[in-house]
Amino acid sequence: MNKTLLNIFTARFFKQLKMSHVYISALIFTVFTAADFYLRHQFFNGSGSSDLVLYFSSIPFICIITIPLLCFKTSFSFYDDFIPLTGLQKILINYSGLLLIYIANLILIIPGLLLVNLFGTIEVSQLLVCLLCLIFYGSSVIALCILISKIFNSTVISLLVSILILALFNSCHLFTLYVSLPSFIESFLREISFAWHFDAAGKSIIDTRDIIYFLMTDAVFITLAILIENLKKGKVFSFKNKFSYFVKLAVFFLVILNSNKYYKRIDVSKNKTYTPSVFSKQLISTISDSVKITYYCSSSLSRLYPQIRDVKDFLTSYSILGKDISFIIKDPDKDNEIKNLLQNMGIQSQQLRSVSENSTEFTAVYSAIVIEYQGNTEVIPFIMSASSLEYDLAGRLIHLLSQTVRNVNIIIGNGMSLSTDYDYIEPWLSSQGFVCNELNIYQNDFEDALLHLNGPLLIIGDGNIPIEKAVAIESYIMEKRGNALFAVSPYKSDIENSWYISQNRYTNIVELAENWGVLFKPEIAADVSCARISMYSDDNTDSYIINYPQWISLLPQENALSGLVLYWSTPLELSGIAEPYLVTSPASYSYKLDFDSPENLLQTNPFLLEEQNKSDFEYKTQIVGARIKGKVPRLYTAGSDEEIEVIVIPDQYFLNTLMNGYTGNDTGDFRNFSFLTNALLKLNGEEELAKLHSKTTRDTTLYKIQDQNELLKLKTLVFIILFAVIPLIIIAGGFVAFFKTKKLK
Repeated sequence: MNKTLLNIFTARFFKQLKMSHVYISALIFTVFTAADFYLRHQFFNGSGSSDLVLYFSSIPFICIITIPLLCFKTSFSFYDDFIPLTGLQKILINYSGLLLIYIANLILIIPGLLLVNLFGTIEVSQLLVCLLCLIFYGSSVIALCILISKIFNSTVISLLVSILILALFNSCHLFTLYVSLPSFIESFLREISFAWHFDAAGKSIIDTRDIIYFLMTDAVFITLAILIENLKKGKVFSFKNKFSYFVKLAVFFLVILNSNKYYKRIDVSKNKTYTPSVFSKQLISTISDSVKITYYCSSSLSRLYPQIRDVKDFLTSYSILGKDISFIIKDPDKDNEIKNLLQNMGIQSQQLRSVSENSTEFTAVYSAIVIEYQGNTEVIPFIMSASSLEYDLAGRLIHLLSQTVRNVNIIIGNGMSLSTDYDYIEPWLSSQGFVCNELNIYQNDFEDALLHLNGPLLIIGDGNIPIEKAVAIESYIMEKRGNALFAVSPYKSDIENSWYISQNRYTNIVELAENWGVLFKPEIAADVSCARISMYSDDNTDSYIINYPQWISLLPQENALSGLVLYWSTPLELSGIAEPYLVTSPASYSYKLDFDSPENLLQTNPFLLEEQNKSDFEYKTQIVGARIKGKVPRLYTAGSDEEIEVIVIPDQYFLNTLMNGYTGNDTGDFRNFSFLTNALLKLNGEEELAKLHSKTTRDTTLYKIQDQNELLKLKTLVFIILFAVIPLIIIAGGFVAFFKTKKLK
C-alpha cells in the first residue's frame, strides 16, 4: 500500500508541476520579494541593511496571492474517486505536493538572501529560523486554501475567496488601529494573525507557540476539508462520527490555547540577545533581599505589537533566575489608580494613534518597568523591545544593590551648546542609566563645581578651554575622581556653512593628551570606507549619492562592534603607554593641511574631492582613537605620576546632531552613541556591563562596500541574478512543462 501511495503521490506531484500557474506563482514570488527588499527599501541608495527580516517581512503578504495561485485547479478531479484512497490520503497527497513546490519557491529566494552578505554580514541563524517558520506558515496557508477549494466548486471563486481570507488573516491584528473593538475580539484577532506569529522568527527565536499554532491550524483546516468533502458526497454521519470530528477540533483548539501557557523559546541568535547571560545570573546571585519587578503594560499596546510579548517573556525568564525576585504584570488601562501612581513616579504615557473613517484618536499607553529593592526604586520609563532589556535591567539592579549613581560630567569646550548642537547626548545617556551633569566652562565656579563631582568626564572640543580650566580638568583626572573621554582635535570645521577647516584658538586638552603619548598629526584622515551622503540640486528635483572620504565609516572592530562614523578626524601617532583604540581600514589615507591658508587648511568640497586623483596617496591603516591606561606624568599641575584611563577620539563632531543627521538617513544611525555608552561604561570600571551592552549590538550596515564603482558592480550582479537568471530559470521550467503537456495531449 505504501508503494501505491508513493506512486500516486509521484504522479500527482508531476501533474502539478505541469500546470502553468505554478510557474507564474513562482515568478511573482521571487521577483516581488527581491524587488521589495532591494528596490522599495532603497538598499543601494544609502538606506540598505543586512538585517534579513526586511527581506522576509514581505513574504507573508505576497503569499496572499502566490499560494492561492499555486493551489489553483489542483484538487482531485471526479474520476479520481475510483482510486483506492481515503479522503484524508487524497488531501494529504495534494497538500504534500503543494508544500514541496512552495519550499522550492523558498529555495529560489535564497540567492537573494545570500547576496546581501556581499554588502554586509548576515546572521545565518536568522536566515535558517525564518525559513523554518515560513515553511510552517506556508503549510498552514496551503491547508487553508485546500479547505476553501472544498467549500466552493468554482476554482475562480476559490482563488478569490482564498486571497481575501489570507489578506484578513495576515493583517487582522492591525484592525484595532482603525476600529475600536472589545478586548477579547482584539486578543482573538491577534492570535489568529499569521503575520503576528512570524515576529519571533525574525529575531532568531524558535517559539513553540508559533510552531504549534501553524501545526494545529494545519490540522483544523485539513480536518474541516475532509468533513466538507464527505458532506458534499452525501455521506450520513452517525453520532459517533460527529462526536469524533467534534473531539478532534476541540483538541486542536485546546492545544493552541495551552501552547500560550506551556511553551519554550529557543534563542539561536549569534549573541543570545534574548537569553539572560552568565553575568546576569551572577548579579542576581548577589541579591540578599527581595526584589520586586513590576511591568506596567497597557493591554491596548500588547494587542498591537508582538515585540511586547518578547519583553514579557524575557522578564519572566529573568525573574526565575533568583528565588528572591518576584515579577508581576499590571495593566494601567484597567485601573486609573495605577495611572496616577505612574504619573507620581514621573513615568509619562506615550501616545498611540488610532485612525477610524471619520476621526483620528490618540490613546495614552504605558510600557514601563519598575524595580524595587529595600525601599529604593529604579525605573525603565518606556520599552518596546527586549533587545537591550538585559542591559537595562542589569544596570538598574547594580544601582540598587550598590546604592551608587552612574554619573557622567559633560564639558562642551568648542563654543557649541549641549542642548542644541549635541542635543542627542543627554537623553541618550539618560536612557542608558547615566546621570548627566553639564559643566559650563564660561562660569566662574567651574573649578569649584568640578571639585564636588565624580565619575567619567566627557570633553567635546577644546578650542575654547583656557589654561585655568585645563588645569582643573587635569587635577580631576590625576586625583582619580574619574577617568575621561576626550573628543578633541587641534582643528575645527565650519559645519553649518562652508565646511572650511581651521585651527582652534586653544589646544590645552590636546596638549594634555600629547603629554600622555597621543600625538595629533597635522593631517585629516580619509578612507575608501566612508560615509555616503545625498547631495541635491538647487531646485531639489535631482539627488546624487556621493562618497565623502573625509567622513570615515569605521569597520566593525573590537571597541566598536557596529563601527561608527568620524568627521574630519585627525590621525594619531602613539608613544609610551598609549595604545590604539580605533583604527581605519587598510584603504585609508590622509590629507596634509596647508597652514599657508589659515582660513581653510584643507579642501573639503565633496564634488572636488570626488574628481581628485588619489593615486599619489599612501594607503594604510591609521589610528583614529587611542586609550591611555597606566601611570602618566602631570603637565599643568605639580605632583607625582598617577594611574589614569583616558580614551581619545580625534573628532569633536562625532556626537554632533547636525553631523549625525547628514549620515543617519531617514532611519537614523545611532552607532556613534552606542559607542559612547560602551566607552563610558569601561571608563566607569563597568567592563562586564559594557560587554553586556555590546551583546545587544549587531552591525547591519553595508560596511563591505568600499567605493561607488564596487557598489555599481555588485548592484549589477544582484540585478542579473535576481531579475534575469532566476526568472529565466522559472520561465524555462514553465515552457518545458507546457511542451511536455502538449506532447502528451
